[in-house]
This record gives sequence, C-alpha cells and structure tokens, in this order.
Amino acid sequence: MTVIEFGSGRDGAALGAFLQRLLHFDKSAAVRVVGVGHALAAYGGPPFGGRPVLALRLAALKPETPAFDLTVAAGALLEGMAADDRALNLPPPLTGGPSWAGLLPPRTGWTRLGLVAVRALAQAANEGNADFRFRALGLDRSGLDALGEEIWSRAVPAAAGEDGVSTLALRTAHAAHALGFLGPDPENSEEFAPLAGIGRWLRLDAPYGTVLQRD
Repeated sequence: MTVIEFGSGRDGAALGAFLQRLLHFDKSAAVRVVGVGHALAAYGGPPFGGRPVLALRLAALKPETPAFDLTVAAGALLEGMAADDRALNLPPPLTGGPSWAGLLPPRTGWTRLGLVAVRALAQAANEGNADFRFRALGLDRSGLDALGEEIWSRAVPAAAGEDGVSTLALRTAHAAHALGFLGPDPENSEEFAPLAGIGRWLRLDAPYGTVLQRD
C-alpha cells in the first residue's frame, strides 16, 4: 500500500464522510482517486438509477505528494484511513472497475453559468422524492425504473447568465442532497451553489461537494 498524508485531519475526515455516504447507498461502491499537486480528487458514481451522475469530493494533500490515479473499492479506501484522519493507505486498484471511471470531466476550461440557491436544490430533491414515493405503489421493477427516469430527468430551474434557465437535471440535485453536499440544514440555507459547464458536462459546486452531470 502507498501512504499519503492530508493537509489536515479535517480533510481526511471530510473524505471519510463522503466514502461512508457512498457505501450507505452501495456497499460495493468504487472510487477513482486522483492526486495532483496539493489536491486529492475522489470521484464516485452514486447508484440512483437512470443516467448516471458523478460525485466529487476534494481534499488537500501535503506538499510534494507524488501524483497518483487509481480506481479502488470505497470500503477498502475507508478502511485505510488513519485513526487521526491525517493519513491514508491507498489500497490496490480494482481489476476492471465501473465504466464511468474511464470518462472523467475536464479539470479546466469551465464556463461559469450562474448560481443556484441551495434551498431551491433541496426543495426540488424533496419534491422529487415525495412524487416518487406517491406514484411507486404497486409498480414492478420496470415500472419503478421508468418512473425514476421520468422524475429525475426533470429540469431544475437555475440561473444561467444570458442563456436563461439551465438544463440541470433533478437527479443532480437529488445526488447533492442525498450525499450531504448541500449541508446540514439545506432547506433553510442562505447559500448558493455555482453552476459551470463545458461541452456536455455541467458542474454543480455545492457547499460540501461537487456533482457532475453529463448529457
């Protein structure tokens, strides 16, 4: 195993919380971890059905950390966290790995599109969940899948500069809410999440993490 050190214990703890959230929804979750310069980027694919989104959590590394890029089991990565959250043992990479891990968005070149109220994101996610629960009764698996795709493909109104309303999908707001990226009390938050785009990608930078959507 390769040992890396975080910039602080808070960085390690934040990464650990992200991994725990992913594992809550998918016990076999995989994570692609990329270390460049002073930053670690951990990408995950939460299993919320339909067209996938990517979740991203950043953490600061100690200066002069060697670069790394590998896809690992989220559970093994979490187990490698030091007790004081200041260091991490990188486990051996997975053989194969999920398809999304081979197609990450660009690191640079993003265009700022506008701001989305965190409160509006939470409200949209809650309304989507309530709609799904109300209409799911009695449906079989194929019916549930179709219902989920219909609901989570809806657009979330968001400022997009001169272009008006963005095509931010409800599934992206749902992922941000479910993974805790909107904060501890998003329904009453006064914060805003920047929205950026490049090519077919949209990037929602919520207060506690990022969700990436590809159309």
